[in-house]
Amino acid sequence: MKNVSIARRTAKGVTTKPLGVRLTSDEVDEVEGYAEKLERSRAWFLRFLILRGLADYKRELASKSIH
Repeated sequence: MKNVSIARRTAKGVTTKPLGVRLTSDEVDEVEGYAEKLERSRAWFLRFLILRGLADYKRELASKSIH
């Protein structure tokens, strides 16, 4: 079986400025496991989680401002 890497580019408009994130060894292993299952990079998966978290946080803020 031939192992071919696929070059992927950063999504348009996404900054290339890295952000430092501190995780425990277990958290890193978990992130890497999920990224591997999705056949994505660790950076892609972390960005995906951050975007989901931001969306949830915004919904939570909006619901609190209504009450």
